[in-house]
Amino acid sequence: MQSKVITTERLTIRPIETGDINAIHAYAGDPSINMMMFLPNETLADTKAFVDYSVSQWNLENPEDREYVVVLNGQIIGGVNLECCQDQTYEIGWTIHKDYRNHGYATEAARALIAYAFAELKANRVQAHCDSRNTASMIVMQKSGMKLIDDQGTRYYPKTNITSGEYLYAIDRKLS
Repeated sequence: MQSKVITTERLTIRPIETGDINAIHAYAGDPSINMMMFLPNETLADTKAFVDYSVSQWNLENPEDREYVVVLNGQIIGGVNLECCQDQTYEIGWTIHKDYRNHGYATEAARALIAYAFAELKANRVQAHCDSRNTASMIVMQKSGMKLIDDQGTRYYPKTNITSGEYLYAIDRKLS
């Protein structure tokens, strides 16, 4: 049985629970998040729908989409996820509340989930996409051991009608 809770030096990374809606909305509803495909959540109802979906995934024997909250000293400060794409490839993503950014929490959580994906999920690759203007996410990817694979992608934001560049970073399982 795979453990669902991951701990690091400073963080607890655990599956989203129904009671997390308000804490999640505090970071996922932040309108300054403007370089993410599915955020910000405009309403608490949007966040509730996300939480309900996430909890339903965790109720499956083998979830395709594993959504976690990032907990620091008992307080939810962000979220991180692993989504199964294909052929043992997982997509990773993260969001940290604006009051907790620039302290290495996203990198710490990403490293922990990458290690979990390789050790527990037997992933062959973990990848992440980001807006080409999102320097903070690029730094997290690089510090997590990921390498730039493709810098020619694009992404479209329906809420703002903006098209931007998109980067793909990845790290492969080390064969020994």
